Amino acid sequence: MASKKSEAVAAPQDVPAILTTVERSKYLARVKATLAKTWSLSRPESVSGATQLAWYLVALGREDEAHAFADLVADGVGATAGGERAIALAARLARVAGDDARVRVLASKLLGGAGSGSGKSGSSTLADAEKDVRSAEVDPSQKHACQGFAQGCARAAYVREAAGAAGNDLDAEASEAVERIIAQGLDGLRAQLGR
Repeated sequence: MASKKSEAVAAPQDVPAILTTVERSKYLARVKATLAKTWSLSRPESVSGATQLAWYLVALGREDEAHAFADLVADGVGATAGGERAIALAARLARVAGDDARVRVLASKLLGGAGSGSGKSGSSTLADAEKDVRSAEVDPSQKHACQGFAQGCARAAYVREAAGAAGNDLDAEASEAVERIIAQGLDGLRAQLGR
């Protein structure tokens, strides 16, 4: 008979394989282990951590893993409590891959949660994304810097994908800002994850 303590620390049964496979990056191994222990798509902390992990994978050039993981998370969450950023990342990766059918499915899901996202205008969310990246650039903590870079990328991607879902194209300036913020965030992540 298992003790209550061993039952309390057992990993959830539906943990995705990506969280339990051997990881060559020490930092990602720690992130995955933590997520595996608390995995639940009904917990905003797990959804946020999963979205961050997917951005880390994008930064490391592991797009196939990022795409599969982002899709798994996006399919399992609603466009609330952080889920909108996971859906936006999955939509961005599908758009970059040229999967228009998947983009439409994810756009519909984003629209279903309209108003549940940041509750801010696109320009305000982009300003917050910019602040996230700038703060991460000077944060001495690897963990907090990585989280800040990923959050900046997630906010910027949400602005683009939410606008696209609503049938609104971003103007050239906003589109350029989105891509610049994401590029700077991914550059920062690469530097941090390479430490």
